[in-house]
Amino acid sequence: MPDSSLLLSKPRLVEKLTNFYRYVRKNNGQVGTKTRGIDLNFNNACNLRCEYCFTDSPTGSHFRDMLDIDVIADIADQADELGYFEFDLQGGELLLRPEKLFEVLAAIRPERFYMYVTTNGYFLTKEIAERLAKAGVARVSVSVDSMDEETHDKIRGRKTSWRRAIEGLKHVQNAGIDPYLNITVGHYNAHEEDFKALLDYSKDQNYKTLLNVAVPAGMWAQMEEIICDDEDREHIKKLRKEYGNLVRNLWNPFDKKHEKILGCTTVNRLYITPLGDVLACPYVHIKLGNVKEQPLKEIVEQGFKFKHFREHSSLCLAGEDKEFISKYMTSEGQSIFKPTPVQDLEGYDGSEIVDITYDN
Repeated sequence: MPDSSLLLSKPRLVEKLTNFYRYVRKNNGQVGTKTRGIDLNFNNACNLRCEYCFTDSPTGSHFRDMLDIDVIADIADQADELGYFEFDLQGGELLLRPEKLFEVLAAIRPERFYMYVTTNGYFLTKEIAERLAKAGVARVSVSVDSMDEETHDKIRGRKTSWRRAIEGLKHVQNAGIDPYLNITVGHYNAHEEDFKALLDYSKDQNYKTLLNVAVPAGMWAQMEEIICDDEDREHIKKLRKEYGNLVRNLWNPFDKKHEKILGCTTVNRLYITPLGDVLACPYVHIKLGNVKEQPLKEIVEQGFKFKHFREHSSLCLAGEDKEFISKYMTSEGQSIFKPTPVQDLEGYDGSEIVDITYDN
């Protein structure tokens, strides 16, 4: 959640965030059918070759495709009208084309949103960090896979990527932006000392730590052995108590005791691809609609007609619910550019009337 100094400068954000808080409190601490934000991948080109990339960037998939600025501006206007309070720009690696990124930021008008950028940090210089701060970016998330430089660089497929990521986080902090160190955790590393070393480093540096569970999608499609098991999840619950700077999108951000579960955020945070397709989330490659063809409100209502997206889940559907994964995430060739239409799924009811809360 944004800090108080940011909120003072963004009254529209305060209004929307307050509405979200009231909704969650009224809904027993759960996210329900209230959409909170947009994850926008407006271009999928990337300079790294990460082993677990969920967008298939290492294959060069659709690296030339890019959403038009007018489309992006319209998405942001609709999101604001519907009460969405957060906007995350992702890739690919968006800092490959910094001028395009700043053009996109201007089109979105960050004064209305909790605005953040997710990056591998390779091009995150002091100058870029300062420009992001001036452009209204409140948070920058940088992914780090290990405290061992060689291990990180091997996973990322490029030397010096660890050093640049670590330096980038410090540039972000010095520029007055909230730095988030992103960690992917799975069965393969949940109990490893290197994972704990990352948590300790982030805490010592006064960063936030965002945990993303490993998902069998993209480059790791159908690799169910990476999924956190019950023992791993219990361990992560204990870490939530131990590290006050640790966050997950699944967790209730308003809970000071670090116990409550907001719920899986499929459809609550829409993922939009460079083709304009709207997916349930970055990792669940199920298509709800397309922003070039339908308004966001209609797309969201269509998404919540699928029972698994409508009903509360205390597990991440893409990374922890093995039954969901087996049934809906194992289609051959399924990706962010070849998603399964939600209407084709068992559990979708086009006649379902969904009670959705909108604030404006």
